[in-house]
Amino acid sequence: MQDRRDYLRQMGGAFALSLLARSEPVRAVTGPPPMPDAKQFQSGDFLWPKKPGVFVPYDAGSPRPVDADKVKWYEERDRFIANVANRAPYFTPAQTERMRKLTYEEFRERYTGTRKPGGGTYSVSGPIYVGHVAIIDIDEAGAPWIIEALWGRGVIRRPYTDWTTERAGEVVWLGRLAKLSVADRAKIPAEARKHVGKPYDFWNFNLNDDTGFYCTKLAWMSAFRSLNIAVDDDLNPKRAFWFSPKQLLYVARVTRLIDPGPYGTR
Repeated sequence: MQDRRDYLRQMGGAFALSLLARSEPVRAVTGPPPMPDAKQFQSGDFLWPKKPGVFVPYDAGSPRPVDADKVKWYEERDRFIANVANRAPYFTPAQTERMRKLTYEEFRERYTGTRKPGGGTYSVSGPIYVGHVAIIDIDEAGAPWIIEALWGRGVIRRPYTDWTTERAGEVVWLGRLAKLSVADRAKIPAEARKHVGKPYDFWNFNLNDDTGFYCTKLAWMSAFRSLNIAVDDDLNPKRAFWFSPKQLLYVARVTRLIDPGPYGTR
């Protein structure tokens, strides 16, 4: 009987060792994912890039320290208030006063939203990221292009390959307006193309004014004018605060096809 127990113990140990010998080491996924495959794209889709762990100025412009970003924001806020009668004639006295009292910290807190980070594979903790969004435009040959409003460059259209080269190492989300036909979604970049060459204007709060754009305003207006829909279900374009990239990413109308984790951090 003892011999039988010894034999079973020896066999069990040998079986366990054989399993260990066959096991492959598990390696955690690190670093940013590759750029989205253009084969997934349809005209009218949106891309949200994110620089992991890097402070990004409020206008997503050229790199600058937090203190310099704060000074620039206050200067532009005060300039807007001084010219509010021309810049936003629909502003009520109460809206103007709220903007006058708005601090840089309150602006960033509200603009970046309050969504808490979760367990996404590429969720990145660190500095708050204000965000950016771009529109995908597929040409007749099937080549993908990007239309976006950029600080210092205005509204531009360029090949997706150029866009990925400039944004190498960034994490990218892909989203699509749901419950629309392919033909209807293609109307969004067709509208956006009309505004290529127009200036960047972060302080233009009327989402249906086409004299100047920030990134999300271009996306909102392109959908509004081409499809007569408000992507955030607010048909009033005369806003008193910015419509942010993060807001667009998480609206009910957008289906996230590539979602590496929460967009931005608190």
